[in-house]
Amino acid sequence: MRWEIVLLLAIGISLCSETLWACHKGGPMGFATNDQGGFSLDITLSPTFTGASTLGTSDCKDWDYSKHERIQYLETQWTFLSEEASQGKGENLIALAQMMGCTKERQTQFAVLLRHHYFPLFKNTDTRSKFLLKLETLLTQNPSLSCSG
Repeated sequence: MRWEIVLLLAIGISLCSETLWACHKGGPMGFATNDQGGFSLDITLSPTFTGASTLGTSDCKDWDYSKHERIQYLETQWTFLSEEASQGKGENLIALAQMMGCTKERQTQFAVLLRHHYFPLFKNTDTRSKFLLKLETLLTQNPSLSCSG
């Protein structure tokens, strides 16, 4: 009977320890890598997935996966986005419009809006999260774009 209790405790601790550390390892579900291929693995049977999906976000505070992805996109594509926004067109702006939830019909209008507001958005923006906040504010001021943000 004693070994059963020890076994149950060991299993419980091993399962919980992975999920508790998930939000401290840098990425969603505990992935700390930027490798996009890492998300193509079937992790549905892993203890981290099971625990995090059962317990919510493993008590991670204010975890917004879509915001994380947007900021990561801004970090990697900032130079291209800045150039394309000054022109009011481009593939990276279309991708950003999609990430911001704009309908396909409004993506060109989104790019033009960024061109018209280029200086307030892109100049004196020291962090990408500040840019994202400015962009979200601009989109809420223009509900005709149909962007869900």
